[in-house]
Amino acid sequence: MFLRPGRFPPYVWTFFALVVGLGMGGFFPRPFEPVADATSLLIRGVVAVVPLLILAALSPAIATLARRGRAGRFAGSVVAWYVGTSAIAGFLALVTSSLIFRIPFSTGEGGAFAEAMGMLRMFGTGGASLPLVAIVAGVLLGLFGARHDPTYAVLARIARGIEGAGHRLGYVLLPLILLFGVTLGVRFGARTGISHYLSMAAYTALLCLIWWAFYTFVLVRRLGKREVGPVIRDYYLPTAVFAAGTCSSLATLPVNLANVKKVGVRDEVADFVIPFGAVANLDASALAYLAYGPFVISHVFGFELSWVTMLAAWPAIVLFTIAAPGLPAGMGTALWSATLFANVLGLEGQAQGDFIASWIALSGGIPDMLRTATNCTDDGFTAIIFNHHFDEYFGRPDG
Repeated sequence: MFLRPGRFPPYVWTFFALVVGLGMGGFFPRPFEPVADATSLLIRGVVAVVPLLILAALSPAIATLARRGRAGRFAGSVVAWYVGTSAIAGFLALVTSSLIFRIPFSTGEGGAFAEAMGMLRMFGTGGASLPLVAIVAGVLLGLFGARHDPTYAVLARIARGIEGAGHRLGYVLLPLILLFGVTLGVRFGARTGISHYLSMAAYTALLCLIWWAFYTFVLVRRLGKREVGPVIRDYYLPTAVFAAGTCSSLATLPVNLANVKKVGVRDEVADFVIPFGAVANLDASALAYLAYGPFVISHVFGFELSWVTMLAAWPAIVLFTIAAPGLPAGMGTALWSATLFANVLGLEGQAQGDFIASWIALSGGIPDMLRTATNCTDDGFTAIIFNHHFDEYFGRPDG
């Protein structure tokens, strides 16, 4: 009787299911490994249909913005904001990790910049394409709906349905959250070098804490003009816990939309900023994957690394996180950033394979939960900030 769902908010049950799943997978990895494998396939299936969700949420927002006459200026400001915050996050990672691991400015090795630019030519391939296509289609459909009332009415009904589903999703997805926890537990138990893994988790927590404090107490408080306490309680906690459970910005999208609107963000702002951010804003990933370079290269493998190499990797990783989708386990970004650093170091054959495998293993599970929670809530924080400046973009003339 005490554990009836109505007694606790959805995110409490989400966290409970996640902890139970982590315990099951972590203590009994071999029996639950088939469950983890099946769950990974399920997650990929969920992510495969999320572009439709992006299309449905984004189109009416674009239509509403276009009807107000200044959608282009607002959209351009949001894009610039996301690019800017990801670049700042990457630079913060460069400075912080270089100081922690005492990275010299140069080791005398060249070719890092050219190698990084070569990797950038792979943009637009693989899993990043569908979410990006959904954004383009959403913009075009929204612009059409702004001029065609029947289309706009249909899009608005779809958006309301998504929002309503988001309020109930915390309970509906509890079995899935349990499976996600089992998956994380199995992967964690299978990782080699438990001490390195725990160090990576603590390192990621420190990085995310620094970035969260900056976003919360500087950007949200100063630029968004919001009291921090209610935002943390009513938006951050339920959204962050759910995002950590799914390890996917895209799977968290409906919950993120619902929760940010609960704290007063307008539909016109939330329905553009959140879906776009779910695809294009992985600033915590830019922060983490650049900072992982000195950790894995210097601390784990004992190779030399320089500021020159980090400076070359900085724009490459930032740009890739902007183009990458919010896939569970960060596999796209983890694989790409590990390959980038392996190539910069000149690793080949078995050495290259061991390096990339270790990088992906160390960055999965708990670190991915922390990165995803930070990525998702940064999207909501951005919506809160732009909501405060709504009238600057869409203020109606007097009279």
